[in-house]
Amino acid sequence: MVKRNSFLIVAVLLLITTFAFANVNLVFWHSMSDYQKPALDKLVSEFNSTHPGIHVVAIYEGNYDQTVTKLKTAFLSKNTPDIVQLNIEHLRIFTANHQLLDLSKFLSKDPSLKSDFVDPFWKTVVINGKPYALPFNISCLMLFYNEDLFKKAGLDPNKAPKTWKEMEEVAKKLTVRAPNGRATQYGLFWGVSGEDTAFYQFEPLIWQNGGKVFNSSMTKCLVDQPPAVETLKRWKSWFDEGISPANMNYQEGIQAFMMGKIAMGPMTSGGIRYALDNLPWDLGVAMLPSHKATATTLGGGSLAILSNVSLGKQKAAWEFIKWMTNTKNTLYWYENTGYLPVRKSALSSLQIKLIWKKFPQLKPAVEAIPYARPRPVNVDIIEIRHTLFNAIEEVRHGVKNPQQAFDDAAKKVDEILKSERQK
Repeated sequence: MVKRNSFLIVAVLLLITTFAFANVNLVFWHSMSDYQKPALDKLVSEFNSTHPGIHVVAIYEGNYDQTVTKLKTAFLSKNTPDIVQLNIEHLRIFTANHQLLDLSKFLSKDPSLKSDFVDPFWKTVVINGKPYALPFNISCLMLFYNEDLFKKAGLDPNKAPKTWKEMEEVAKKLTVRAPNGRATQYGLFWGVSGEDTAFYQFEPLIWQNGGKVFNSSMTKCLVDQPPAVETLKRWKSWFDEGISPANMNYQEGIQAFMMGKIAMGPMTSGGIRYALDNLPWDLGVAMLPSHKATATTLGGGSLAILSNVSLGKQKAAWEFIKWMTNTKNTLYWYENTGYLPVRKSALSSLQIKLIWKKFPQLKPAVEAIPYARPRPVNVDIIEIRHTLFNAIEEVRHGVKNPQQAFDDAAKKVDEILKSERQK
C-alpha cells in the first residue's frame, strides 16, 4: 500500500509539472543574426522539446538599436513580445517606464541563482537595486590579429602587443605599401564609421589613458578633460600616419581583415567562433593593449520579461530565461559563439577547460573579465552615443580639432543629461 501511494504521489507531481504550463506560447525577440542565430535556435528548440506545455517562438528583430525602436513602437500599438533580448546599456530605457518585469519575486525563491552569476555581469542588470533581466550574451572587446601576417613580418605570432606603443610599432611593421605609396595592407583597424561600433571601440581607449567618459553619477560628460582629448589626438594619429585605414566603414574593415588586408584590430569576443570557422588563416586573440591602465569594454545583452504579460506567462518566461542561462547552456553558448559564460559554476568547470583545449582563442576573453568595464547606461544613451560618435568623426575628417570637438560634444551631452533629470 505504501509503495502504491508513493507511486501515485510521484505520478501526480509529474502531471502537475507537465500541465503547469499547458499551452503557454511565448514570443521572444532577439538580435542574434548570422553566426549566432543557429546556436540560439538550437537552444530554443531544445527548450521547447524538454518543456511540455511551453512553446517559445524566437524572432530576429534587427540589431540592438533596431530592437529598441521596434519595442517602443510595440508598446504604443500594444503588441509586445513576452521576452526580449536587450543590450545591457538599453535596459534603463524601458525600466524608466516600468515596462520590464522586476525579477526579485522569482529570485527570492531561488536564492542560489543570483550568487552564481559572475559579479560584474550581474551588476549590469540591476537598476536601482532591482534585477530586470538575466545576463545572457555578455562580451568584451578583444584584440584580434592575423598570426600569418605576424610571421610574414618576422613577428612572433604568440606575442600580441601589450601597450599602445608596442601596438603602434607592430602596426608600422605590418603596414605594406605599393611603390606609389598606397597601402595594400594595414597594420591596424580601430573602428571608424558605424555609430555604435565606433564609440564602442573608442571608449576603452579613454579608460586606458586614465580618463572617464562620465562622472560616477552620470550627470556630467568628461570627454572635454585632458585624458579623453589626448586619447582622441592619439587615435587620430593612427589614421594620419597611415597605419589604420581612415575611409573604411566597420563592415568594410571586417571584410578586409578576413581577406588578410588588415593585420589586427579590436573586435567582440562574441565573434571568436565565427572567425575561427571562417578565416583562411590562423587567428590570435589577446587582451586590448594597455596604456596608463588596462581596460576593455563589457558589452552584450540580457534576457528580460515584459511587465505587461500575464502571471502564467511570467512564470513560463522565467523558466525559459533561467534555463537559457544555466551552467550547461552558457557553456554551450560560449563554445559556439565566444560570448562569455555568465555563471561562476561554468568558469570553474571541467567543461570550460576542455573547451579551451579545442579552442584556445576563447580563453583570453575569460582572462579579460577582471578588466572589463560596463558601458554607460542612461535613458537617452542612444542619442548620447550618436553625439559622441559625431565628435570623433569630425576629428577624423579634419572638421574640428580634438579639443574643440570634445568641448562641443560634452556641452551637448550635458544638456541631454540635464533634460533627462528634469523630466
